[in-house]
Amino acid sequence: MALDTTERQKRNMDVFSEPEKKLHVLTKFLAGKDLKFKDLPERGKVILKKISPDGNKVLVTADAHSNLEINEKVTLFKILARYIQLDCKVIQSKGDNNFVLAIERIGIANRDREAPRVPVPPGHVWITNILTSKASIDANMFIIPTSVKVNFSDYEIKLKNSCDFIKISTFKSDDPEKLRIVKKTQKIFLIEETQDPTSYTTTPSPDFLNYEEEIDTDFKSEIRKFKDGKIKSELIVPVIYVDLDEHAIPIGYVHMQSKTENFDLGKAMEIKTLTFEMVDRIRNSNTVTITERFPVLDVSAGGLKIKINHPDLNQTLPRLSGFNFDIFFKMQSPMTVYGTIRSITKDEDGSLIMGIHLSGHSSRPGEKKRFLENLELLKRQIGSPT
Repeated sequence: MALDTTERQKRNMDVFSEPEKKLHVLTKFLAGKDLKFKDLPERGKVILKKISPDGNKVLVTADAHSNLEINEKVTLFKILARYIQLDCKVIQSKGDNNFVLAIERIGIANRDREAPRVPVPPGHVWITNILTSKASIDANMFIIPTSVKVNFSDYEIKLKNSCDFIKISTFKSDDPEKLRIVKKTQKIFLIEETQDPTSYTTTPSPDFLNYEEEIDTDFKSEIRKFKDGKIKSELIVPVIYVDLDEHAIPIGYVHMQSKTENFDLGKAMEIKTLTFEMVDRIRNSNTVTITERFPVLDVSAGGLKIKINHPDLNQTLPRLSGFNFDIFFKMQSPMTVYGTIRSITKDEDGSLIMGIHLSGHSSRPGEKKRFLENLELLKRQIGSPT
């Protein structure tokens, strides 16, 4: 029995519960047909044997391992030219795996399926080499792995003699205003000459903070503070981590002050390039490839349904919008793809049943064509798609 289902992209359907409409669909399209359990392929199928005159009930024969229970609510589906879904309740057992179901609602997709699904026999198609993160990074909640802080410390030590003051740190909830704004805007803060008012009112490009426009504190008081501290120039560059989901996360900053030199655009770009190096190092240390095999339950030209049961992946994948992995068709070489997560169901044994849209193939020429050729070969091996 499904415990939890999340649809990332809702299927556009016409849903109705009027008896006459239900009767029409049941008798015209589904009488005598087999229907599967939505998101629960392990329960097999049911065959629609008989329809009540009012269209509110049906008699079905279920696979022996379906384990239907009285009062249980189930969702069945059939893919014809369009997707048809039945929301049902088990109301009576007739013995020999025959059950009476009350049809509460019927939904029909607004448009035809772009590509039919092909059910995959066990061992014929699987995915592996799933790229994911070891630890979560959430700058808004100030959840930063220790490895990031160690990385920052290493670079701070490396650069300690490059100017009069340098600090490389993660953002914190009690940071001063200009650090909070650097985090919020992801822009570079540069004051080339602290005693020159024009340094506070102009910027070399839109990627830099304009002190006068974007920071509430009067820059004249800031000029006095810098004069008292004998600070000639100041530079703050955000460290922006781009995760596997391609989200830009401001995780920290490089803060530099000088009493002798003026930081300029060139210096800002030098430090910005350094932050890219820092992020690459962080990403490499925080990325892991899971090499176990996970079965593909069905496949189409546009996507897959997969089953994942792994202690780390079950935690990390639901937080992503997509991920990279390799697809293997039996007796064929792998294809590297990026898949967007469309739906997630957690089944009774804790496995994730995931609907994946293939958003991109590797840059190797002909990969998409080779995928479609493998799909056609699979169709011929097992017969027509559902």
